[in-house]
Amino acid sequence: MAELLHVFGDMIPVSILALCYAFFAWPMLASHRQRTAPHRHASATAALDVTLCVLGVLVLRLATMQVGDSHESILDLVPGADLAGTFTSGSAFWQTTGNLLLLGPLGALLPLRVPALRSLLRVLCAAMATSTAIEGAQYLIQVGRVTSTDDVILNTVGATLGAALTRRAWRVLDRLGAPEPVRIPVQRRRTICPAPPRTLRVPRSVWDRRYPACPNEARTAEENTARRPG
Repeated sequence: MAELLHVFGDMIPVSILALCYAFFAWPMLASHRQRTAPHRHASATAALDVTLCVLGVLVLRLATMQVGDSHESILDLVPGADLAGTFTSGSAFWQTTGNLLLLGPLGALLPLRVPALRSLLRVLCAAMATSTAIEGAQYLIQVGRVTSTDDVILNTVGATLGAALTRRAWRVLDRLGAPEPVRIPVQRRRTICPAPPRTLRVPRSVWDRRYPACPNEARTAEENTARRPG
């Protein structure tokens, strides 16, 4: 543990500074989005976007920081070479755990905001491409890191496991942002008075007895119809 703090101790102030910026950026972004979105959806998406930005900055810083006094990068393309000493060496165990968790949070949270990544296969491919780019950048900038095939495998597995853990919650934000359905009341047809068909000729006496609630205009129309020659 002391060796890890010596090597990656610079990440502590960077993480604290990033969290401070996140706590200020989240309410401002949520307040801006509440103008056009529901309150819960605006707050949730703002928190998620700020978290993704913070994680991206930390991953970039962690991947590009110098380790040790040497500036020469080492290339190791033999699969399984680093994994063989995971349980025999303490430093190898922590390195394996760190590589497994490096892209795990991003793999778990990105499908919540990016519908195109809502598939474990797509997350796996995206994580593999991202990890390959990170390892290639480490080798090119010469910061004393080891560019290893095992790192790519561990990063990819970690991101895929993170996506699998949050798979059931991928569409939660979509439901929060969906507009509430408009409820239309049931239309009931009201009958003022039961009137006879127009084709029937009803005498005035029968009309007054059976249909007293009908307006006078309807009676007049019915009388006119009855007076017409057949």
